[in-house]
Amino acid sequence: MSEFYYLDISLKLAAEPEQLLPVYFKSCLEQALVRIFGEIGGQTTVDILKFDTKQARAIIRVPTDFYVKLRSVISLIGQFQDIPCSFVVHKASPLLLGLVETNLEF
Repeated sequence: MSEFYYLDISLKLAAEPEQLLPVYFKSCLEQALVRIFGEIGGQTTVDILKFDTKQARAIIRVPTDFYVKLRSVISLIGQFQDIPCSFVVHKASPLLLGLVETNLEF
């Protein structure tokens, strides 16, 4: 079994943010994990492997043990930098190559 899970996700925003940087994208996910699951339950490593600012889209990696928690949190996030938002999971796979067909033009 793979020790990581990979997700191709994008951020849909109601307005343009001040800055859309990978560090803010990652921080939004990590803060939501802690907010929902607490300091101990939300502690994990979320890695951004690829980020496209124009499309607000990223390929992220999370330990397999936290995959379900991250999916739950993604569905509950409603704001990014005080702007209404939603995340869309385009594809998820325990293998990075499993995301290839979705990201040919990414």
